[in-house]
Amino acid sequence: MGRVVQIVALSLLGAALMGWTAACNNQSGFSGSVGNTPNGPPLASYNILGTVGTPFTATVSDSRSSWTFQGNVPLSVIIANNILPASVIATKTTSSNNLLSVEIISGFHVANLQSTRAPFGTVSLQVGGMLGSISSPADPDLRIFLSGPQNLSYQALVEDINTGFIINARAPTLILFDSPNGKVDATFFGPTNFTTFTANMTFCTPAAPGQTCTPVVVVSEKTGPNLTIRQP
Repeated sequence: MGRVVQIVALSLLGAALMGWTAACNNQSGFSGSVGNTPNGPPLASYNILGTVGTPFTATVSDSRSSWTFQGNVPLSVIIANNILPASVIATKTTSSNNLLSVEIISGFHVANLQSTRAPFGTVSLQVGGMLGSISSPADPDLRIFLSGPQNLSYQALVEDINTGFIINARAPTLILFDSPNGKVDATFFGPTNFTTFTANMTFCTPAAPGQTCTPVVVVSEKTGPNLTIRQP
């Protein structure tokens, strides 16, 4: 009976995601109008793993934009609207022998994996071909950080005016939206009625092409069992 209930619940969640993907986004930011966001292509996941709590700095780049950030193991990173090839470079910011691993998941398969235990060790991976150099910083730089619940597997829909991307990941997750068309929103679907998500959205625009900018928090949300975060 429990298995039947679980299957029914997953079916309902899938139907909800299909409904959101078919007609979820707006035509003019978040004025309340509803538009049509067709499915985007499946997204690769860049997972930074190893000894829990190990600090690192990382740069993720596709063939159009790049993002640099700091964090702690574990962290899943996803680029919405990305253009392959893409790369990720992660460096430990500690002299410990803690394990730092980076894996790229593409199509539910591990496309690449590299690890280090060296003090201040670095790992570097690519997917979808060879990326000759790191691309210019994202312009604009829009990020969604789902901080919790820690280690929770979830599904989400992230979209701009044109396209919606379905995400299957595990919190904490950093979602980077490359070259959004209009404003961006994301809805996280909780696996149970008792799920409470915590997320924030940061945004900045470089002063000049090729320059970096410092993302600032523009909206924070904490609610459940589902959470929607919207660009102001």
